Amino acid sequence: MFKSLTNEKKIITVNLFQRYLNFVREESSYKKDQNHLWCFEDIPGPKSYPVIGTLYKYLPYLGDYDAEALDNVALLNWRRYGGLVKEVPGVRLLHVYEPELIEAVFRQKERYPARRSHVAMLHYRLSKPEIYNTGGLLSTNGSEWGRIRSSFQKNFSSPQNAKQYVYDVDNIARKFVKWVKECRTSCNEDFLPYLNRLNLEVIGVIAFNERFDSFSPNEQDQESRSSKIIKSAFGSNSGIMKLDKGLLWRYFKTPLYRKLAESQEYLEKISMDILLKRIHFYDKEKDDDDKSLLASFLQLPNVDFKDIIGVMVDILMAAIDTTSYTTSFALYHLARNPDNQNKLFEELFSLMPEKDAEVTSDILSKAVYLRSCVKESLRLNPVAIGVGRVLQDNVILKGYLIPKDTVVVMQNMVASRLPQYVRDPLRFNPERWIRNSDNFENIHPFLSLPFGFGPRSCIARRLAEQNVSISLIRLIREFKIEWMGGDLGVQTLLINKPDKPISLSFTSRNM
Repeated sequence: MFKSLTNEKKIITVNLFQRYLNFVREESSYKKDQNHLWCFEDIPGPKSYPVIGTLYKYLPYLGDYDAEALDNVALLNWRRYGGLVKEVPGVRLLHVYEPELIEAVFRQKERYPARRSHVAMLHYRLSKPEIYNTGGLLSTNGSEWGRIRSSFQKNFSSPQNAKQYVYDVDNIARKFVKWVKECRTSCNEDFLPYLNRLNLEVIGVIAFNERFDSFSPNEQDQESRSSKIIKSAFGSNSGIMKLDKGLLWRYFKTPLYRKLAESQEYLEKISMDILLKRIHFYDKEKDDDDKSLLASFLQLPNVDFKDIIGVMVDILMAAIDTTSYTTSFALYHLARNPDNQNKLFEELFSLMPEKDAEVTSDILSKAVYLRSCVKESLRLNPVAIGVGRVLQDNVILKGYLIPKDTVVVMQNMVASRLPQYVRDPLRFNPERWIRNSDNFENIHPFLSLPFGFGPRSCIARRLAEQNVSISLIRLIREFKIEWMGGDLGVQTLLINKPDKPISLSFTSRNM
C-alpha cells in the first residue's frame, strides 16, 4: 500500500490540487452566505443505494472494498474524496482524516463518550443476565459504561500501580529470552505465537496472579488451556468488525456469530474458574502478597461478581492479541532498521551494562530512545486503523452539519502516513519524537492516537506500553535481530494483525 511514495507523488499532487480548488470554491460560496451549512448528504463519498447503502462496496467479488484491509479502503477513500468522507454501510458513517477535525470531534463535551463497536458481543452478553450485568467496557455506552469505567479505572491506569508489576513482567521476559535461546527458534517459524504465549503469561500474573505455564510441553498442545485461551481471544476479536456491519446474525446464529459465542463461553469458563479459586482461597486465608488486578477488584465496594467476570473476559480478549501484535511490529521495524536497533542497544547497554541486570521503573523512565521506538512503531502500525465515536450532538465540520448519532471514525493510521503531516512518513524514524534531536518534528497531538483519547481511551495503556517496553529491552539487550521476510502489512480484524509470519533471526550478543 505505502511501498513507494515516488509512485504516488502524481496522485497525491493531483488530489491535493483538486482539494484546493474545491476549498476555494467552498470558501467563496460560504462567504456569500454566512448562514449556509452543507448537509451530511453533500459530503463526498461512494454512491449509496436505498436499503443497502454502501454495503455493496464490501461484498465479495462485487465490491472493491476489503473488510480485512480497511487501511487500503481508508487510503482509497482519502484519495478519491478528501479529508471528510461519508459512507452508509447500514449506519451513517463519517471518516475524518485531518488532525484539526479529529481534535474537534474529540473535544466535544460528552460525559460518556459513546462508540458503536462489539455490537454482536453486546447482544450475546445481554442474553446471559445470569453471567453479565452489562456488555462490558468494550461494548457498553452511557451511564453503565461510566459506572464500570470509574470503578475499575484507578487499578488499571495509575502510574504507581503499573510500576509495581515491573519486576514480575521482567522475570517472565527473562525466562522467555532463555526459552528462545534454548529452543533456537528458526526464522522459518512464525514468532507471533510465541509472543502470544509470552503475553498470556504476563497478563495472567498481572491481572489474576495466575500462572498458565504456556511454554511447558503440555501447554503447547493445541487442546491445552493456554492454547484454547489464545485461540478464544482471537476468535472473539477477529469477527467483531464483520459482525458490526452484518445483519443476518440478528435473526439467526451465523457461523461467525457462533464462533464469537463459543470463544466468549470459553473465556467465561476460565474467568469463573480463576475467580472461584481466588474466592475460596481468600475465605481460608488472605494472601497479602497478591497484588493482582483481580485482588484489587474483589475489594471494590460498588461492583459485584458479574461486573468482575465481564472485566476479566475483556482483559483476556484485549490484552493478548493487542500487545503481541504491537511487539511484533516494533520488532519488525527494529529488525529492518539496524542503525535504529544499534542505537537502542547502545542506550540499553548504558543503562544495563550487565545482561542479567534487573529492569526497574527507573531504567524504564530513562530509556528515552526505547520510548521513541515504541511511539514511532505505533505511528506506523497502531493497534487499530483509527478511533470511533458516536456523536451525541450535532457538530459542524468544515461547513458541513454532521447530525447526532453519526458514527465517526478518525482515520489516524492513514493520516499518520501522509507527507503533509509527517516528514518522510513511511520511514521508521524514532528521532522525530525526541525533542533535542535534529530530526524532531512538532507533530500534531491528535495525529497519532494509538490508545485513543479522553475518558474512553485504552484503560490499560500504561500497562500495555510497559509490557511491550520490557519485552523489547530483554530481546534487544540479548540478541541482534534480523528480519528475514518481505514487507509486512496489516490485516484489519478490529485490531491490526500482521498479515505475514513474523520471520526473525536471533543472534546472541557477547556484550
